[in-house]
Amino acid sequence: MNPRFTNKRVLLTGGASGIGRATAERFAAEGARLAIGDIDVTGANAVAAELGGVAFAYDARDPAAAPQLVEQAVAALGGIDILLNVAGIMTWGRFEETSPESWQRTLEINLSGPFYLTQAAIPHLKQCKGNIVSVASAGGMHPVYGTSAYGISKAGVIAMTQSASLEFARFGVRVNAVAPGGVATPMHEKSTAGRGVDPAIFAEAAGRNMPKLTDRQACTPEEVAAAIAYLASNEARFATGTVLVLDGGQVTG
Repeated sequence: MNPRFTNKRVLLTGGASGIGRATAERFAAEGARLAIGDIDVTGANAVAAELGGVAFAYDARDPAAAPQLVEQAVAALGGIDILLNVAGIMTWGRFEETSPESWQRTLEINLSGPFYLTQAAIPHLKQCKGNIVSVASAGGMHPVYGTSAYGISKAGVIAMTQSASLEFARFGVRVNAVAPGGVATPMHEKSTAGRGVDPAIFAEAAGRNMPKLTDRQACTPEEVAAAIAYLASNEARFATGTVLVLDGGQVTG
């Protein structure tokens, strides 16, 4: 594998499992030095130990946690070259049945967390003309039935990406996002396994699925990690404000 990130200092959220873990493994394999932030600090510590990185407790719902995580990463790595906003949650629920608590939690973790972390990291990224890649969703571009709060939060990530790219291009900082469709992760399995959600929502959503490129129901975390790595690498050095869709035809099919 071509080591595109040798000695690059990478701050990654959500690295304890799923897309975040696959991304941490991909960047470590390509030579990056990693700082992982996750609310599952035990899981994050295990991944960091395996990959030779460091891990810190990080609660995306707490605005004060963002500057603290950035300070910890800078102290451990000596700076930040790449910020990867991966941490997020999947929530199901029809629009009119979404509770204020579910709405608030979804926005805080999926949108406010990346916003505050981007704010905190920008001064360091300006110093090295670094870049940011955030995980949005195809559901933020084309609604998926029964996931209104989730889709709105991810549409916000797309808007945040494009707004930040416009403001920070003059400093040489690139800001991009990936937008997967369904991804086979533990979080996705848990979110669709019931947990108090009306089973009819899943049946109704299945009846509204867009065409798929293959017979698979979801892409893999490793495929998403590969797309993130591309956008963060010098191979994409002229890409900013880009949203790379990985959905097998959900949006365009």
